[in-house]
Amino acid sequence: MSKFLKHKLALPVILVAGILLTILIIKMQPSMQHNPKARPAVPALTISIQEHKLRPTITGFGTVAPDLTLSAKAEVKGRITYLHPELKKGAMLPKGTVVVRIDDKDYQLALRQAKADLLSSQASLKEMQLTVENTRLDLRLANEKLKVRRAELKRLEKLRKTGAVSQSKLDSERQNMLQQQQEVQQLENKQTTLPSDIQVLEAKIEISRAKVEQSERDLQRTEISLPFNARVRQVDAELDQFVAIGNLLFDVSGMDKVVINAQFPMEQVRQIARGFDKEKLTFVNPSDIKDISRVFASLGLLARVKIAGTDLKGWDAKVERFSDNLDPQSRTVGVVVSVSDSYKHVEPGVRPPLLEGNYMEVQLQGRPDHFLAMPRFALHEQQAYFIDEESRLQRVELKGLQLQGELALFKGGLQAGDQVITSDIFPAVNGMTVAPVKDEKTEQALEAWVRAAQ
Repeated sequence: MSKFLKHKLALPVILVAGILLTILIIKMQPSMQHNPKARPAVPALTISIQEHKLRPTITGFGTVAPDLTLSAKAEVKGRITYLHPELKKGAMLPKGTVVVRIDDKDYQLALRQAKADLLSSQASLKEMQLTVENTRLDLRLANEKLKVRRAELKRLEKLRKTGAVSQSKLDSERQNMLQQQQEVQQLENKQTTLPSDIQVLEAKIEISRAKVEQSERDLQRTEISLPFNARVRQVDAELDQFVAIGNLLFDVSGMDKVVINAQFPMEQVRQIARGFDKEKLTFVNPSDIKDISRVFASLGLLARVKIAGTDLKGWDAKVERFSDNLDPQSRTVGVVVSVSDSYKHVEPGVRPPLLEGNYMEVQLQGRPDHFLAMPRFALHEQQAYFIDEESRLQRVELKGLQLQGELALFKGGLQAGDQVITSDIFPAVNGMTVAPVKDEKTEQALEAWVRAAQ
């Protein structure tokens, strides 16, 4: 043995033998198997899930903007002679209120001049029409005279052949006939040119009428009134100030309606869109879309808004339209909703009016549908833990999952009456034995969340 150990191959042989012995020992050991029954049952809080008819709801945020704005600019030049005493930043004025007047004396004079020019042109036209009628009568008389002269000339020519009249008398009559022919020709020429003169006068009348209308419009523009119920945002005009055409006078916004462009993640919008009636969204021609807000209402799409981060009372809103592109930074979809007459429904300390710039929370609600509901906190990514008939834990993937506030809504994966685990279990191993304990507190909370979502 001592000789073998001293041999140079002794060490490699011993190492190989040790490795083979180790492998043999491992192979002879019985395999380890997991026996879930051997593990004691783990207590777990559970609730029984039920099916509910709910409106799927998504939440977005946006700021209030007026639906109508007006930046009033001077359309005529002149000195400001009147400025409404309440035309100040923040003031509220009703529709039709006259807020600015510009000195109108020059415009009244211009209107009188334009009306006088129009009357003059109309009188000239009447005179020309009389001239046309007189010329027609004169021409008829001149033609009758010409016939008489021609007949007289023929008679004298016959008498001259017999020597009954002198040559001088015949020449005189021929001269008279020529003069009458010239008169007829002049009247015919005048009758030809008179229609052109009438057209010129008619054109002058149209120009005079246009000047009268322009002067009347300029005169109207010296008085500026509000086209809608308005709240003043900015005032640039001052009393006795001279303003040129295009000078900014004031800036107001409408009070009757405000809009909010709220942003929503694309996936959330898809959740609501799944419940839309596709037939109502089919348009053969763009002209078929008369009022897109009515289309949204027919799809069951509702909206409600409130001031973000507060417990103040909210407003019902109308879905007006979707934005035409994604936000380049957040990659969200813009949905424009509107609220009408917020000033008429003010409740001091409970529901203030919606002011421009208010940061709003907007809830969009889709058409009611049937969903299974469970607490959101009991969700594990896309999975839920439920207890089967043998009191064993099973992990299941939920289908058609939608998150809505404290709720997780889904269409498949579980059935009504299944027991879902609401407490934390670690590790959660499929098939492990669980001792269920009814979670009454969570069931009550779940019922309250469902009622709020209906």
